[in-house]
Amino acid sequence: MTKKFKLSASLYGHSLDVRSVAVTSNNSIVSGSRDKTAKFWSPNRIDTGYTPIQTYRDQKNFVIAVLYLEPTDEYSDGLVVTGGNDNMINVYKPSEPFTTFTFKEHSNAVSCFSKYSTKNSFLSGSWDCSAKLWIAGKPNSVITFTGHSAAIWAIIQLKNSNVVTASADKTIILWNSNGTRINSLSGHSDCVRGLLDLPELNQFVSVANDATIRTWSYAGETLNILYGHTNYIYSIARCKAAGDNSFVTSDEDRTVRFWHNGENVEHFQLPAQSVWSVGCLSNGDIVTGSSDGVVRVFTQNESRFADEATLNKFNEEVEALTKQSSQEIGGVKISDLPGREALYDPGRKAGQMKMIRESGGVVAYTWVEDGDKSHWEKVGDVLGSTDKTSQDKTMYEGKPYDFVFTVDVEDGKPPLKLPYNKGDDPYQAAHNFLAKNMLPSSYLEQVVDFVLKNTQEQYVPPSTEYVDPFTGASRYTPAGGNSGQGFTGANLDPFTGGSSYSTSANQPKPSSTTVSSSEQGRFFPINSYRTFEMGDSNVILGKLKEFNGKGGDGSNESINESYLEELVKICNGPPDDPNSFDILFKLMDWPDEIVFPVIDVVRMAVRHKKNNEVIARANNGSILEKLLSFVSENCKIANNVVVALRTLSNLLIHEYGEQLVFEHRFDIVENVTALGVLNKNGQIALATLLLNICIVSLKKKDDVGVSVLADVVPDILTKLNDPESQFRAYVALGTLLTGSNSLQSEIKTKVKSNSGFVSALQSHLLSRQTDLEEKRRNCASQVQDILNIGF
Repeated sequence: MTKKFKLSASLYGHSLDVRSVAVTSNNSIVSGSRDKTAKFWSPNRIDTGYTPIQTYRDQKNFVIAVLYLEPTDEYSDGLVVTGGNDNMINVYKPSEPFTTFTFKEHSNAVSCFSKYSTKNSFLSGSWDCSAKLWIAGKPNSVITFTGHSAAIWAIIQLKNSNVVTASADKTIILWNSNGTRINSLSGHSDCVRGLLDLPELNQFVSVANDATIRTWSYAGETLNILYGHTNYIYSIARCKAAGDNSFVTSDEDRTVRFWHNGENVEHFQLPAQSVWSVGCLSNGDIVTGSSDGVVRVFTQNESRFADEATLNKFNEEVEALTKQSSQEIGGVKISDLPGREALYDPGRKAGQMKMIRESGGVVAYTWVEDGDKSHWEKVGDVLGSTDKTSQDKTMYEGKPYDFVFTVDVEDGKPPLKLPYNKGDDPYQAAHNFLAKNMLPSSYLEQVVDFVLKNTQEQYVPPSTEYVDPFTGASRYTPAGGNSGQGFTGANLDPFTGGSSYSTSANQPKPSSTTVSSSEQGRFFPINSYRTFEMGDSNVILGKLKEFNGKGGDGSNESINESYLEELVKICNGPPDDPNSFDILFKLMDWPDEIVFPVIDVVRMAVRHKKNNEVIARANNGSILEKLLSFVSENCKIANNVVVALRTLSNLLIHEYGEQLVFEHRFDIVENVTALGVLNKNGQIALATLLLNICIVSLKKKDDVGVSVLADVVPDILTKLNDPESQFRAYVALGTLLTGSNSLQSEIKTKVKSNSGFVSALQSHLLSRQTDLEEKRRNCASQVQDILNIGF
């Protein structure tokens, strides 16, 4: 009977995900991380632990791949190779922190390495779709392998000297040693992430995002398909100590699996969502690199087991994350929250809050500004998560609550409980908490801020119309008219006109919200961008003058109002004074609390071709970075989020803005997937932007982007609660399904495997109480027909 693997050692030192691990013949370890560093670890010879011998810091962006080349006559200690998102390859002597060689030929991220048969040489693969052969000491690559249509994720050399590459284009290519393609192999239905040579068997193995493992003959014939993983498989490594046909794999579902002679003989889980990389030491131990920033070693040898206390702590962390995978706080899975590694990153401003997943649950931290002593300070435990497997809420004083926060008010005194239900008025809840515990009323805003951040809710004033958070009135709303209608009036179908923002007019058109398939035909595919047109430059000017009079630019002197008057002219076309753009970018640095009318100027300006070009090209596209800072989980101002989402949509309608958004599409998607709960207008802006990104990805024939969106759109749809926003998300999904013939099968498979989406679809097909719900149902029905899902 095979002995179970148990934890041997945990190696702490990286502050972000460990994306790659490599091992040496004497059981040392090299690790590479998103914290832009790589580390060399050696056994400490005292216990099961490791000592960090050297840290390599020359990578300017995430380290994705690492490799160790064994010692030769020229390099008696071997060489460490690192590559990452800065497109660079750095080569080090293990004991030296500075580079010995640097290679820069790849035009995109360097994603993988492998040893080559000749000494001091290695292979690299890149997101630029090419692979290269390098020899340490030579300034340029020796051979370049080109032929893939998407990023290369893995590369190896076989015993027969042929080279094998694996790609996001779902194919594997065999090459001879001169760089000539021999054969292209198909079989995987998603991105191929890892490769492994089994030389004694004249076979090699591939792993992919389709959760399968395939074994191939050296001639390229499929010999076997292995199943067991339930999610993306990221890495594979050979375990020579266990036999000729033994290897280990890791995946996105926290799992490491050990395979022998084609059977999955053991698996174990880690307290981290993504196990990015695995390696096998010569003594049979397994090394992992994972999303919690920890390198771990696992062993079957009892003499190398960690001590009992360490093992118990590890098992508790695994059990806690397993439980958290079915729990939510504020609509966010606890398992999706960052671990303590996120506390290595400094806060952006005093008072910033973070929810951190720990073994005992979720803990809230706040950033304390104190010069060199600035730090994250624990605020309290966040209890009251909702378990999707039951209807339980947290009981407090005999009543059920969605949340019961544990708040440490003063050191040395017992923590206090703050109960809260979704939809409650946070000010009333905070007032009750302060009154009950006889705390000063000056704490009110701080307590409200704590509640909103940790429930990821937006505060909506108890009013039937939009209230300006700065004036208490409803005279100006971003991207709206001179009343609150822009935010609280009906937001109708953008494809028929008639809403608080219109794609074809400056004023709302009277129109029914009912758009049935019989009236409109099919709702998708859509091939033209949907924009946000409404806005009154005079109203925006009034708000700019108001904030400018308060010294909004942070200086002692306000901007001359004549400049503001010239500035708002770009809302309606190119300005008479080109300096208006300089003023615009200066005002973009206003504090977050008052910058939204400036963003609104950008939203309206980029509708015009010349403005779009100037703004998109200025400062190397810096406007995109600014907008991303607002479309972020760290942005506390709801207006900024909404207007920034709308601005991104408007940027797409002309060439330069379209290209800028397309180049940063993955950054945008990453940010929007991390957003908390949005109000109705935020949800509509988000769904519209997703639709537009689907359109541009199809237009650019961006198969990787389309594949990513096939995962993202259904997930986000399940988080929306506004029928109009859900309708637009269905249109986006339908556009993906009908707009890409080559990927339609893959998109269908991904969407149908999303149980949360399927459940939402079924619910929306049954709900038709209002005109908006009827329109949503009709669109959902068309999506159901394409997916061929029966209920």
